[in-house]
Amino acid sequence: MKVGYYPGCSLHSSAQEMGESFWDLMRPLGVEAIELEDWNCCGSSPAHSTHHGWALNLAMRNLLLAEEQSLKELLVMCPSCFVRLREAARQVQSDPEKGEQVSKALGRPYGGSVRLKFFLEMLRDVGTEQMRSLLKKPLKGIKGALYYGCLLSRPEWITGFDVGPYESFLENLFRTLGGEVAHWGYGRQCCGAHLGITKPGLVSSLVDRIREHARRAGANCIVVFCPLCQVNLEMRGRKEPALPVLYITELLGLAAELPRTTRWLGRHLVDPRPVLREARLL
Repeated sequence: MKVGYYPGCSLHSSAQEMGESFWDLMRPLGVEAIELEDWNCCGSSPAHSTHHGWALNLAMRNLLLAEEQSLKELLVMCPSCFVRLREAARQVQSDPEKGEQVSKALGRPYGGSVRLKFFLEMLRDVGTEQMRSLLKKPLKGIKGALYYGCLLSRPEWITGFDVGPYESFLENLFRTLGGEVAHWGYGRQCCGAHLGITKPGLVSSLVDRIREHARRAGANCIVVFCPLCQVNLEMRGRKEPALPVLYITELLGLAAELPRTTRWLGRHLVDPRPVLREARLL
């Protein structure tokens, strides 16, 4: 199965390990990525905060490219990219004035034929049993605090995606692979998002609170689904000792003993390898 794929800026830079681990995991299951040709930054928070018109055009150019390249579905891994692309499509399809603006700026109207798909949908489509078939080394000794952040937890009419129906699937998947899920109440709290650049002190206080509650729950790592959350939870925080912050896809790759695992782990600002060695995963 071939899947259209929008990587966004982070998966080609600070979050390479997220994209690489996901697609390395999908290939043995018969899924191949077709990267959107000539894609551009979706605008994310900086463009959206500066000029809504520019942000709209940046996001819509990618959707127009997907139509031109006959991609019926476009898989997105970053929650921020997903929200920006989905919101741009919603605006253009519901507001004729916005549609005209995009058509004038980019040379043609958007036909609305591209379905955006978040990567958790793909994981659920593949299913727990298929994942279990790749299991070579159980995640025994890993107690993870699953952290969804605020973008995935907002109402679906805002983001186009509701993490609620996926929580039990992800917890069951984690347990099936041998890990233990920490029970805590901070999995949906905001980490500060892009305010880490403009208000680092505020974000550090939010990160400290998240770390504190993860430790109280007995977690030895935080498991994330978002590049921006991962960066904040590793870089920020002043009072609480840092915890390893791993993408769910990296842990799945560890369980499957994917060959590039050690390369991903070496990129982290908070080294996860001592915890993984203690759990005999390395």
